[in-house]
Amino acid sequence: MAPRFAARMGEIAPFHVMELLRRASELERAGHDVIHMEVGEPDFPTPEPVLEAAQRFLAAGRVAYTPALGLPAGPLHSNIIVSQICQ
Repeated sequence: MAPRFAARMGEIAPFHVMELLRRASELERAGHDVIHMEVGEPDFPTPEPVLEAAQRFLAAGRVAYTPALGLPAGPLHSNIIVSQICQ
């Protein structure tokens, strides 16, 4: 017997990252070099300097949640916008 789900299950928005994963896989099959970061699991180990910096940051106790509305736009945000517009 198949499981029955509540009608409200149909109101749950799709997990959009799966579409990104599908597209990244298509690009890979087409011969493009893809670094998978769309689902939080890069396909390479974390570099040692990054691990050391993270340990120093955590040890300093400056860890806090980001603002609920997100971080203010900075250079990375601007560069991403520019790169998307120029494609």
